[in-house]
Amino acid sequence: MPDAPVAVPLLGGGFSRRRFLAMAGGTAGALAATAYIRPSFLLGEPAAASPATGNTLVQVFLRGGADGLSLVPPLGDSTYQSLRPVIAVPDALALPLDGRFGLHPAATRLKALYDQGRLAVIPAAGSPNSTRSHFEAQDLIEKGTPSTSTTPDGWFGRWMNQTANPSEATLRGLGVGYGLQAALRGSASVATPDISSLALHDMDTVAWAGGSGEMTGALAGMYASVPDPLLKAQGAAAITVVNQLAPIAADADMPADWPQHFGSGLWPIARLLAAGIPVEAAAADLGGWDTHDSMGSPSNVNGGMYQLVAELDAALGSFFSYLGPIGDKVTVVVMAEFGRRIAVNGSGGLDHGRGQAMMVVGGGVSGGVKGAWPGLTDTDSGDVRVVNDYRAVLSEVLSTRMRTTDLGTVFPGFDTSSTSWLGVTTP
Repeated sequence: MPDAPVAVPLLGGGFSRRRFLAMAGGTAGALAATAYIRPSFLLGEPAAASPATGNTLVQVFLRGGADGLSLVPPLGDSTYQSLRPVIAVPDALALPLDGRFGLHPAATRLKALYDQGRLAVIPAAGSPNSTRSHFEAQDLIEKGTPSTSTTPDGWFGRWMNQTANPSEATLRGLGVGYGLQAALRGSASVATPDISSLALHDMDTVAWAGGSGEMTGALAGMYASVPDPLLKAQGAAAITVVNQLAPIAADADMPADWPQHFGSGLWPIARLLAAGIPVEAAAADLGGWDTHDSMGSPSNVNGGMYQLVAELDAALGSFFSYLGPIGDKVTVVVMAEFGRRIAVNGSGGLDHGRGQAMMVVGGGVSGGVKGAWPGLTDTDSGDVRVVNDYRAVLSEVLSTRMRTTDLGTVFPGFDTSSTSWLGVTTP
């Protein structure tokens, strides 16, 4: 026979202990798990030598393998035009950058950022690993160890752990989505699809009389009574951040003019930063870049590639416009697992390639086209050769914008010193 309901003194509305735990216990456990307090804080470990800079680094991943030659087309290149009838960006349509390259005509807001000196473009970038498998390439590039797949954590996660103080803000690391991006794995980062899911709420369809304040009080009592000091501290930290986020979560709807789809991936980061939440490492994704067919003409606003570029452009433009002066402390690195082949296929699209076009946008950026360019005749079996290692870009941004640490352990086996940098950030 089932146990009789036992009233929980902190709760009103006749709720049983079992009902309360069903509604709040899972949420409480998840919150406590994400409250980042290192066990060593109990042993008096000294604070990390490098204090927080107040800056934020955001990884934007274009999943599917974005075509760098559409995003950043070479100008005056007859090989490019001849190998891509219909889908090549004509010189007359490209938004000019440095005389050698332009931007896709849909990238108008990125062009404005470039003109302001806030956008650096790196053509022929990528990983030294030549795999054309989406899953393998994404996994390796986000782990930061392109020669081995057995690494358990990501480059961003290793950096977070190595620069962490004994206690840190719960939302120091944030991955927007239903799962944590591989780059952030191994850290105490929080994964969430939206801001509202970070707040306490009824996990049932039936409303309850006490409200979130009463639930918070019940959770505080629950964690105050646990014998484990680390769990107790984690619970207290989680409840603190829930209280901080409550007014933000109550006003977290995207503005009416905010771009949909990928824009929804950047909105939680923008809203939290604008509210003063110290998110230091963040990741968001834009999928759909596996353009094997029907890419369309760059003059066709309804074409597949035009729509993808326009969506990326609108999301990044809205992100920095919303942040305003706060954006001077935010740097966004845009990358993919690889680029596409140089020549169009028989379906009006492009198959998996090698070199991509990376972008570094926002605060602390030294604008311009950076790195080497091998051209389109000296190729990697018909693909753009990778001559600019993505780890050089990330190493430079981490070194100049974020907390310092030994980056040789973040990117093992790679020369992370300034001799490898490409000049994407200001001194």
